[in-house]
Amino acid sequence: MANVGKNIRLLRKQRQMTQDDLAERLYVSRQTVSNYETGKSNPDIDMLVRIAEVLQTDVKILIFGLPVSPSRKKEVRKLLLGAVLLAVLAFLFFWLTPLEMTWRQNRFDLGPAFAMQMLLRPAVYLTGGFTVMQGISLLWGIRRRPEKAFVRAHQGVVAFLTVYLLLTVPYCVMRLYVSWQMTRVSDFSTIPYFLPVFWQDAALWVWAKLLAHGSFPFFLIGLVLWNGKRERPKTASDSKVDNPGG
Repeated sequence: MANVGKNIRLLRKQRQMTQDDLAERLYVSRQTVSNYETGKSNPDIDMLVRIAEVLQTDVKILIFGLPVSPSRKKEVRKLLLGAVLLAVLAFLFFWLTPLEMTWRQNRFDLGPAFAMQMLLRPAVYLTGGFTVMQGISLLWGIRRRPEKAFVRAHQGVVAFLTVYLLLTVPYCVMRLYVSWQMTRVSDFSTIPYFLPVFWQDAALWVWAKLLAHGSFPFFLIGLVLWNGKRERPKTASDSKVDNPGG
């Protein structure tokens, strides 16, 4: 019965009723309703039935609270998955950073540095932006916007990320391959740079223009990327889940 008062207050506010309104319909004083909601006293079974009738709900809802809709459970799982992925990526970045610095100082090779700065670091910021927006959505009830401007913005960032990955992933793979070959051969001139020069130049140009001052733009891209799923119209069954007994 510990949460009965909170449930009464929540359902009362959903019905846009004041404590005076509820008290009047229950034929009790406003102070009695206030005591119920603050937990100073608990309604008996008969009173619970009357409260449920007035609030157009079920007694079980007053006792156990509103059921969590399947869609909200799915959103919570997305938040947890995003948080775990963010933690893993951040751990990898901070763990690999001193190793990359040691490699660069000892071998004068930037292959691992390019992979860190062009792929891993942006991935941390991108996942962070998406996860932050998912958390804000759950806390404040913000929903994905289906308007054309928001949809086009999402499509734009997806197109940008596709081009960015097509440019940078092969380039970073090539640079890591070259770094690995440098540990195996003595004549570095025999190591093949298998990407065309224009591809290498394009990847470096994008990296210099976008990441010269850090990876924060990818955090903003993550915020926009969150709006990717358009909300479907609610059905009658959804309304019953969101507003049981209403």
